[in-house]
Amino acid sequence: MKRAIIISAAAHLTILIVLWQVSLTLSRPVTRGYPRLMTAKLVVKPAAVTSRQATPEPAAAVEATPKPEPPPEPVAETQQPAKVVVPAKPEKKTPPAPKPSVPTSSGTAGNSTKSANAGGSGASGGGNVMKIDAEEFPFPYYLVQVQNKIEQQWHAPSRQEQRATTVYFKISRSGEVEDVKIEQSSGNALFDQAAMRAVYYASPLPPLPAGSGLQSLGVHFDFVAY
Repeated sequence: MKRAIIISAAAHLTILIVLWQVSLTLSRPVTRGYPRLMTAKLVVKPAAVTSRQATPEPAAAVEATPKPEPPPEPVAETQQPAKVVVPAKPEKKTPPAPKPSVPTSSGTAGNSTKSANAGGSGASGGGNVMKIDAEEFPFPYYLVQVQNKIEQQWHAPSRQEQRATTVYFKISRSGEVEDVKIEQSSGNALFDQAAMRAVYYASPLPPLPAGSGLQSLGVHFDFVAY
């Protein structure tokens, strides 16, 4: 019995506590949210600008400066063109054609040139003759160059009686002297050696002309001393 009374009292006490809590909740004032205040400044609108003030006054017209007229071009006086005097070209003197020499017993058919002066020394006597192994060789200037260069090295032994020797050699395309030998001896070893020495010392000779088409040119050179 006592237990029932205690349970009943506890239940009523719980109910009372709940009711008391509810009453407290209902008795509290309700807080309402208010909108946020915004501060604004009022600005007085300026008066409208009149059309007279808004429209800028036209600028004063700038007077255009007239361009100065160009001075009249001077009238060129008609002059006669100066006469150009062209100097006359000197006439080229063509060297006289070499006279063909009379072939000796050892001579070879072909072109030949004969010295016009006394050769390399006073003892040579001026009878040097050069013949080539070519039926057609239209380069006489080349033969003159070869003969002059050899005669510059030709010094016949002094105090010798009239002698003549023929030296045969070949001129390569580049001008080198090859296959030098005595073709006809003079009968004097010193004279023959001097002739061969002149050919060796003259090497290299001028290269063969490009238009000749030859790989080498055979030459028979007669050394003569009086």
